[in-house]
Amino acid sequence: MASKLTAMLLADMERYLKGEMTGLELQKFEQKLKEDAELRSELRIQIELFEAVGNNSDYSVFQEKLNREEVDKLKSKLRSKEYQDLSANIKNAEKVYFSEQSKVRPFQKYYRYLAIAGVIVLFFGIYFSQMNPSYSSYYDSYVDYSTLPSFIEKGEVTTFTKGELVFKKEDYQAAAEYFAAIETSNELYPHSLLWLGASYDKLNQNDKAITTFQKLSKVADPYLSSKGYWYEALIHLKDNDKEKAMKALEKSTEDEDNFNFQEAKVLLRKLD
Repeated sequence: MASKLTAMLLADMERYLKGEMTGLELQKFEQKLKEDAELRSELRIQIELFEAVGNNSDYSVFQEKLNREEVDKLKSKLRSKEYQDLSANIKNAEKVYFSEQSKVRPFQKYYRYLAIAGVIVLFFGIYFSQMNPSYSSYYDSYVDYSTLPSFIEKGEVTTFTKGELVFKKEDYQAAAEYFAAIETSNELYPHSLLWLGASYDKLNQNDKAITTFQKLSKVADPYLSSKGYWYEALIHLKDNDKEKAMKALEKSTEDEDNFNFQEAKVLLRKLD
């Protein structure tokens, strides 16, 4: 038998989605879900509101854990100052609408609210996809500094090794200072550019990282220079700059002996 959609049941759905139910409450609510198609349908609407911007349309309401990653991303974007005025305008419009509908029954208001919320979420989804395409996800997928060449030798202490050690301890500011101090005459200077660019990247100093990797792309060693193009492309993707990323990737794919040649070809094809 279908459950009457009471205010308490709506509150239970919200607590269920937020993971706030105790073990016994959770067990009872999920049993109710299994027995009640209407309740499952209502929960699906709530899930879509929680997860609308993500790409999780095929998951089941009976999963033990909902994917919170996309929700967190949306919340982060909505907290940014750039979207606060828009959010305020939407809320004001919502208040005006409901004040004009004061004679409508509470649950009719609830369904109308879902419709309005759906439009709002759809708007944000389109707005974000147009203004902030997710090219940065490619950066997340491909960036890897775990394979940077190490020059630490037992008993030897140099500016380079000091930088390498603090980088591995995640003290990226100190690492940047050490690698930036290495002279161009030092035989490890090209490698220091690679580590320096990585340090700037970790510090989210993207402009400095790009400039450093561009310097690396001009060194005499063709394999090292190709690393400059590869990592420059990744930082441009991190900045959501598709065009500049593609230009750097085109340089990466000019020679099959270049660093990450195949990966660059695949990534370039995805962006094209």
